[in-house]
Amino acid sequence: MDKKADTRLTVVIVGGGAAGVQVAHDLAPKLQPKHHRLVLVTASQKYTYLPATLRLIASPDTSFDTARFPYDNVFGSFPGEVKVGVVTSIEQSRGTTEKRGMIVIDGKDNLLYDVAILATGSVWKSHLNFPASDEEFEKHVHTWRNRIQDAKNVVIAGGGAVGIELAGEIKDVYEDKNIVVVQANPLLLGDIYPDKFRKDIEARLRSRGVKLYLNDMIEGEPDNELTIKTTAGVKLDCDLLISARGGQPNTKAFKFLRPFPLTDRGYVKVKPTLQVEGHPNIFALGDIIEWPEAKQIIKILYGHTDIVVANVLSFLRGKQPKRYYKGCMDVLSVSIGKGGGGTYFGGNALLDTFSCHGLCLGDACTRIIKAKDLNVPTARKSVGMP
Repeated sequence: MDKKADTRLTVVIVGGGAAGVQVAHDLAPKLQPKHHRLVLVTASQKYTYLPATLRLIASPDTSFDTARFPYDNVFGSFPGEVKVGVVTSIEQSRGTTEKRGMIVIDGKDNLLYDVAILATGSVWKSHLNFPASDEEFEKHVHTWRNRIQDAKNVVIAGGGAVGIELAGEIKDVYEDKNIVVVQANPLLLGDIYPDKFRKDIEARLRSRGVKLYLNDMIEGEPDNELTIKTTAGVKLDCDLLISARGGQPNTKAFKFLRPFPLTDRGYVKVKPTLQVEGHPNIFALGDIIEWPEAKQIIKILYGHTDIVVANVLSFLRGKQPKRYYKGCMDVLSVSIGKGGGGTYFGGNALLDTFSCHGLCLGDACTRIIKAKDLNVPTARKSVGMP
């Protein structure tokens, strides 16, 4: 006897990083198992919590449990599914009446969807290019721990939050190492933040003994050289060069969609409802979307996720999504080791008016907000862990 056809509406979340797990965690309790199927497709066996990985690779005493969490409880009591594999293509149906689309996993496994949620995040190089399997992940971490431990002179290319925090984590463990950060801009971080905050972070980093070369860059991508040169002609002793130049949007699998949804820089074009332009049953959030704001995890947790969840539910009910994303407050907390760092609150008219374009906080507050535990307990809750 033939099995009954599955008439449930299928929602597929593509990407198992911070954006994907938060949507899965928040959306699942609002769905009905009788009417909905929820699938999380991820290339990795476990969720890698990136903010904690810098401490993981710098400190041999840091547990893998602070940065790597299983997906077992991400859906709570809802009977969701986790599929581990690489999405090689996502396509909208070419039929005239069929509204479903298709996601191709590992080039062979076809998964039909009624609603797709794109949350693939960024592609990183160097130390943040973590492998998918548990075994290779641990091998990668141990390799970088050994590199950092064996190096006397460490040069970090990039003075954004990643470069700053990595320098602080290394200094926490190896106070005597020579750490240099080379930044292309005249100040650390990006110009979205006020100079006051950027200069404060600079002073805090220098106080830890980190040397800075601003308005300068490393020439090329030197490898296995004991001395490297900057574009300004500065020669730096270096037995470990680490690139911290930022990630690129992980959107190659979306190039088959028509209308074409990507900008020339590879970001996903979205409407204020966070629906992909030209594709009303596809939503996107996180680092991959084209939106005039900084790429921050706080935007996902306190901005994007609520909009996507509310609008997906409306779409599933046959209603027009009406929740609009209008941006959210800028909050950047930069830890410089476990002892503190600097935190900035801005992007709020009232706060900016009375705090001279944002509120800047120092070590004590940053230690509580982030540096002490890197918000690992909150990250664990997002995947249903205690």
